[in-house]
Amino acid sequence: MNTEALMRNVYSNVGLDSLGQLNEQANPAADKLKGQDFTGMLTNAMENLEAKQADSNAAIESMIVGETDDLHTVMIKSTEAQLSLELAVQMRNKVIEAYNDVKNMQF
Repeated sequence: MNTEALMRNVYSNVGLDSLGQLNEQANPAADKLKGQDFTGMLTNAMENLEAKQADSNAAIESMIVGETDDLHTVMIKSTEAQLSLELAVQMRNKVIEAYNDVKNMQF
């Protein structure tokens, strides 16, 4: 297998036609993001994070009250909320780090 065929295979596995070009057939969410500005994407991400936190809290409360005895679902929702929060924090840290790098550049 030559290098080009190998790279096309790698790109297709991650949803890219070529370096930096989205393959819309492999990534149907790309159509949803077209035309959406950064503020809208950020707002949607924060709303999703808040929804996961609320679902986790509701599952924990229902477990405490005794409405459900399915610990598995409660743990899954709690872990999803935790991972979403950790992802948001890491993204915030990267944005702040990039901002500081740009701020400290000498022109």
